[in-house]
Amino acid sequence: MCQKAARLGVKLVPHMKTPQSTEIGSWCKAAGVEVITTSSIKMARYFAEAGWRDITVAFPINLLEIAEINHMLDMGVDLKLFVVDTDVVALLGEQVSRPVQVLIELDAGYNRTGVDADDLNAVREVAAQIAAAEKVSLYGLYCHPGNTYHTNGIEEVRQIWATAIKKANFVRNALSQEFEGLKVRIGDTPGCTLVEDMTGVDEISAGNFIFYDLVMNYLDVCDESDIAVAMAVPVVARNESRRQITVHGGAVHFSKDHLFDEKEQKFFGEVVILEEGGWSSIIPGIKLTALSQEHGTLEVIDDELFSEIKVGDVLGILPIHSCLTANLMKSYTTLEGRHLPHLEQF
Repeated sequence: MCQKAARLGVKLVPHMKTPQSTEIGSWCKAAGVEVITTSSIKMARYFAEAGWRDITVAFPINLLEIAEINHMLDMGVDLKLFVVDTDVVALLGEQVSRPVQVLIELDAGYNRTGVDADDLNAVREVAAQIAAAEKVSLYGLYCHPGNTYHTNGIEEVRQIWATAIKKANFVRNALSQEFEGLKVRIGDTPGCTLVEDMTGVDEISAGNFIFYDLVMNYLDVCDESDIAVAMAVPVVARNESRRQITVHGGAVHFSKDHLFDEKEQKFFGEVVILEEGGWSSIIPGIKLTALSQEHGTLEVIDDELFSEIKVGDVLGILPIHSCLTANLMKSYTTLEGRHLPHLEQF
């Protein structure tokens, strides 16, 4: 991803909500990354304490966290925050201890958060409040085209990005007389991976690409072999009449994100065999088809495969959504057997 950013002339600002690990962050730093994104103030502080000094919190400002925001500003962190509301901008200007930069989050069609990119008057109102607020300055515009996760093909991903880029630059041009040098930052893993025309984009921000997962594989964003994280789950029970295997790996480990197979049946993960130095390709004839809090149910349609799996075995599961799985599991074990804690351990 660093190589692609360099080739296309954009700055990579990876989103560390996926790994939540300062050690993995150090891999990014070794590859030349200087600026990162987090999804919370708590996560920003975790990375700031590891030496990062340019951090964007990619979530609308929570005014209940002003004390923590000020603590980070006092630490010397170049903190960039998301704004979508004029009242929040006004209160931020009154309460921050030091100057802070903000990005206006734009909604270009995803309909999660952000000022409607087509409502120029609403964007101007937020921008005007930023200009009037003490200690607050406008760094740029941000857009997350998360609707790429619900597409049916690569060209649809590219079209969504083309629309988002066009809308973001329309807003930038409209604000250019009042604000010079505004940056346009766009981010999501499907687009950052697949889009080649990034004309009009200054910075890209994605996180899932660090591991990828089954969603990315099913969207043809990555190959199965690109998925770089698997969950190790112990087999705790077998039911021969139902051809079901119970593993200790439930919703508290995987979340309840799911996909549908070719028969439109819901599933929560694919099974691999853990090997020295990695894992096998996906094993056909077996899927993680049900989750409760701690239990995971594997349905096995192959009699020979069912007979081979014993209580006490440890299987690998490729996650549907690696970001949520990483967050829930609290730590990693490397292929060399080294324990690697992350944010939630501290």
